[in-house]
Amino acid sequence: MSPCVIAMLATLSMNGYCQYSPAPGKQLELGGRPGAAMDRAAASGAPAGGGRPEAGNHRSNARSDGMGMHSGGAIWLSDAPPMRGGGSRSGNARGGGMGGMNMGGGYGGRAMKRLWPRAGNDPQKSSFAREDAQASTEILLVTPSSTPEGEPLPAPAESHTGIAFEVPAQGYYRVYLTTRKLQGKILNVCVAKAEVANFGHGGDEEEQARGMQAPRILESAPIEIVRERQPNEKMFFQLKSGDEQPFVILQKGLPLPSARVRFVSHQGWSREAVSDEQGRVSFQVIRDYFPPWGEFQKRFKATYLVIAEANAAESGNYQGQPYTSVRYQATLSGSYQPSPSDYMSYAWGLGIGLLIFLFSGVAVYLYRRRRVKPFVEVRFDEAK
Repeated sequence: MSPCVIAMLATLSMNGYCQYSPAPGKQLELGGRPGAAMDRAAASGAPAGGGRPEAGNHRSNARSDGMGMHSGGAIWLSDAPPMRGGGSRSGNARGGGMGGMNMGGGYGGRAMKRLWPRAGNDPQKSSFAREDAQASTEILLVTPSSTPEGEPLPAPAESHTGIAFEVPAQGYYRVYLTTRKLQGKILNVCVAKAEVANFGHGGDEEEQARGMQAPRILESAPIEIVRERQPNEKMFFQLKSGDEQPFVILQKGLPLPSARVRFVSHQGWSREAVSDEQGRVSFQVIRDYFPPWGEFQKRFKATYLVIAEANAAESGNYQGQPYTSVRYQATLSGSYQPSPSDYMSYAWGLGIGLLIFLFSGVAVYLYRRRRVKPFVEVRFDEAK
């Protein structure tokens, strides 16, 4: 076992969902408020039907050790690595999804993106995802020019290096990190998905059109979250706070009803809903960015996290061991920015404040001027 696997060793919790346990002697702080993130994140799976996972049908690059997860948290893919003391660096996100972090390339070189597997329910406090020697991991990349089935990607040698891939063509790149583990008679299947937009100004218009119209689902995915596009969504669309954003939960490319879905905002606020018969669920992106006026950034990148969970009464064999039920979990992260009305209200407030200050100054000046008595010279002739 390599040193990186030893350093990233974790276990799946006994409740069956993909979770992790910190290494002995090392405890990590995951939430901004003690216990609040875990309370908000707690949710049970809902019964749902679906196809049976194929046992033993993994690609050649599937590893015997898979990503673990934080207690009460979820594995998800981020375009920014965690920072010491919490938080994360900002990437260039577009389309309500991810921009990925640029790396390499340069003049004459191919552009590349990098994603980091992270674990936890708080977009700001989630740390690096660790590995579990008892779980298997499979990573697929679907590019604008690849087959709909995608291409296998090698797992990162170390968690902090992330998952790197080239982005030679314009369009959407989708990465699927699938983890499977047998826990007693329950098979736990976790799919972390990331959608990275790669568009540029002045590029090939036909290539851009193909990238926008390309399919955005993976029919072989055990469970998947798809962000529905907004009406008249363009290449450089950016989700804003206050927008209503629908998502579709799929299983093997088909709608998954009765799945429990959570939407977690940048500051850790969450809301839950259940998918309808079409697998559809919708959330309003709440406003949770309230900095002082001098620190307000109208292009501030906030991260959201969507977590879908479902149970299925499916039986079969996985790696030679029988199971009687399957627990599914899917994650999808993206970004949003402050609504234009947010900084417009700040501007209006500042303007009104300046007008009041100016009016008050003029009023005080005029009042004082009116109280000033004109100069009158009085002369006394003492000779008389």
